[in-house]
Amino acid sequence: MSSSNSFYRYFLNPVMRGLLRSPLHGITSRNIGIVHFSGRKSGRKLSTPLSYTRDGNIVRLLSNQSTRWWPNFRGDGVKVEMEIVRQRYPGTAILLEGDSEALREGVRRFIHALPRDAKVYGLELDENKEVVEKSLAKIAGQLILVEIRLDT
Repeated sequence: MSSSNSFYRYFLNPVMRGLLRSPLHGITSRNIGIVHFSGRKSGRKLSTPLSYTRDGNIVRLLSNQSTRWWPNFRGDGVKVEMEIVRQRYPGTAILLEGDSEALREGVRRFIHALPRDAKVYGLELDENKEVVEKSLAKIAGQLILVEIRLDT
């Protein structure tokens, strides 16, 4: 495990989970939530705080291949719960990995809703804060997108 993954797993994630569940959650809960899921191999209950965007009953989570949480979402729709503003919503998660138009469209929507995360993934934005396609084409194969359809 890399030192940055250890920092997130053992320090930042527990701090963020505590903050998001506290009365002070408003500081971050507008765009950081907690996804609850079961380990694909271990079956253990896991929870990871992540930046999210929400479009109706679709929640999007963006990451890159170097993180370790997303392989648990491989398969034909994985049952999860998404904790948003201290409320849990059940849903089904679909993993998009590898360069595809579906992944690229999801990334565009995610970054449009949360442009501050463009820099995290090495994406350039134009003057209208839209993703520059050339920058997306360069890294699309390294990005991971999870779309959760909430059961509402």
